[in-house]
Amino acid sequence: MNKFVTFLFGGAIGAVGALLLAPQSGEKTRDMVADQANNIANNAQDMGAQVAEKVQNVVKQATEKGADVVDEAKDAAAKGVEAAVDKNDELRAKIEAARERIAKQVRENANETADAIKDAAPEAADKAKDAAKDIADKAKDVAGKAKDKADEVVDDAEKATEKAADKAKEATK
Repeated sequence: MNKFVTFLFGGAIGAVGALLLAPQSGEKTRDMVADQANNIANNAQDMGAQVAEKVQNVVKQATEKGADVVDEAKDAAAKGVEAAVDKNDELRAKIEAARERIAKQVRENANETADAIKDAAPEAADKAKDAAKDIADKAKDVAGKAKDKADEVVDDAEKATEKAADKAKEATK
């Protein structure tokens, strides 16, 4: 987690540097950065919605399976009550078996749900990492362009300074 926070902090510093050194106007750069941030936010929201949808589907399936198990347990209990008059001990054994099946099924459903969530989480994390890498790459590109533009400005300033110095020498002659 600390590496990720450090990465985001570095990305933010890079973005600020890119804004300060951007070869285009600040407004255009801010618009570009805002558009990219919106794209990333939308991608993150889409990933979150996908994960939420998968979790809802898993929970729905688990609920349906649980309802089926409960229905089976109710049927078994009803049959057990009818047989209770003649076979009290046998009924207790059946009820206990039904409880164990229900508990086992609930555990299995819970494990399946947990596994499904575990399976979906790395995919969402990978997508978030990819989005962060894309941002870092774009920020690096912007910083490179800003550096190139700054180098051009420095070169132009040096040429202008030399030209002014030459004119000053000629004027003093």
